[in-house]
Amino acid sequence: MDNKVDEFHHLPRWFQRIIPFISIVLSVLAFSYVIYLYNLESFAFVQWIRFIIFIIIGVAMILSAIFYIFNAAFSWKWFIGTLGLLPILLLLQLIIFLLTVLRTVIDSLFQGSLPEPVQMFIENYPSKFDVVILSVLFIVGVLWMINKLRKNKG
Repeated sequence: MDNKVDEFHHLPRWFQRIIPFISIVLSVLAFSYVIYLYNLESFAFVQWIRFIIFIIIGVAMILSAIFYIFNAAFSWKWFIGTLGLLPILLLLQLIIFLLTVLRTVIDSLFQGSLPEPVQMFIENYPSKFDVVILSVLFIVGVLWMINKLRKNKG
């Protein structure tokens, strides 16, 4: 925990001062997405999970901005902790993608004709959003592995 406080004190002073504003902007974005999800006609189980996670992100970002008034270093820990929820959303999208692939493969096996479902899959998935999510996960994974290798050597 003290590591996060030390990170905060090593940040540039101008950045330390704008943390509450960043928190508020991210909170507004999270709540905007929550409203968008709520107004969808079909509110699937996955959207409920996203809905809940974005509500938590929005509330935590507002709390981070409020905590800045009392203790800036504690606010930084909340800010970083809240951003830690974003990989859950990325993982959720990856699981949905993998389940869609699995469903397509199973459907094609039961139909007995592989080319048509595979062609539909290629046309419909991955969407641009899925490609971005998978790219980000790949980059984060590579950076994490590089970081682990550096720590093992050092």
